[in-house]
Amino acid sequence: MRLAPPLAAAALALALALSSAPASAGEAEQKQALELYAKGKEAYKEGRFEDAVKLIDAAYALHPEPVLLYNLARAHEGLGDFPKAIAAYEKYLATEKQIADRGAIEQKVTSLKRTVEEQALLARERDEALKAKAGAERPQDPKEPPRDPAKEGDSRGPSPWPWTIAALGAGGLVAGGVLGGLALSKNDEAEGAPTQLDAATLREEADGLALGSTISFIAGGVVLAAGAAWGIADVVLASRPSDAAASLRVRVGPAGASVIVSF
Repeated sequence: MRLAPPLAAAALALALALSSAPASAGEAEQKQALELYAKGKEAYKEGRFEDAVKLIDAAYALHPEPVLLYNLARAHEGLGDFPKAIAAYEKYLATEKQIADRGAIEQKVTSLKRTVEEQALLARERDEALKAKAGAERPQDPKEPPRDPAKEGDSRGPSPWPWTIAALGAGGLVAGGVLGGLALSKNDEAEGAPTQLDAATLREEADGLALGSTISFIAGGVVLAAGAAWGIADVVLASRPSDAAASLRVRVGPAGASVIVSF
């Protein structure tokens, strides 16, 4: 089963749509839209996702064919801009009536939304930890009585290391998304390969990229969860009185991560 519309078929569909456009649209604009699309497709294949976004977006402005939205979404995904990729995919699903792989694209949108939610949660938790640390380190008011660290808590504040580790996990999720996009691209190229040998080679490359994407998603999710859990537990420990016995243990396994705090 194809995971997405092949680039060769997309280019043919776009060419046919432009050739049948009303004469009032202007032959110059039609030709320019096709040229921009071709340059955008080439930029995507070379990994120049920012250039691909600009070129395909300009082509869509000249001639709003739905297939361009699909390619625009893939370019945004390769760039790591998941919110814009989601918006483009959803607009493509809404405007294109006949999509052979609609279910696969809808699943990709769901996966991207989950990644965006996890990144937003991580950002909120990091901000809360930083605010807690800033509050613990605020200057002493001369009118206030001397602070007793033994009663107020550990003056060291939360460590930045858990959030650094969590950020690395988020980077793994982004890398998984990029590899997944490249795997889709290789599958598309295999569909339009001139020979069976070329198609088999491209599919092998696509399988390797897909495997790398899966590994990156799993590893990134585990590391992100461990870092976030560690950071939250570290904030809790930092707020405990310094004379209170406490310990923290982080366990990371293939199925997830856990943090055990004991007092």
